[in-house]
Amino acid sequence: MLWEFALLLLLVAWLGRWVLSGTGGQGAARLDPAHTAELARLREEVDQLTAQVLRLQEEQSFTMRLLAEGGGAREAPALDAGEPDPTTHLEKP
Repeated sequence: MLWEFALLLLLVAWLGRWVLSGTGGQGAARLDPAHTAELARLREEVDQLTAQVLRLQEEQSFTMRLLAEGGGAREAPALDAGEPDPTTHLEKP
């Protein structure tokens, strides 16, 4: 998750540098429609990635909060009579 966020920041920084250097601002009128459509698609994808990163951050903080509040591990429920044990022999104490 951290790598995705770092990659997103790197992409945004690169695009910002490209726009601020004048390449995007001065030559924008000379772009053909294919390039304009591609830039619009890339902007949409960056927005989607940003939303996914935010969602993942929220999920991570929720999981961390549950782990912190959960305390100790809970025991598994007892098996009914005749029900096979789902653990392997390596997992048994």
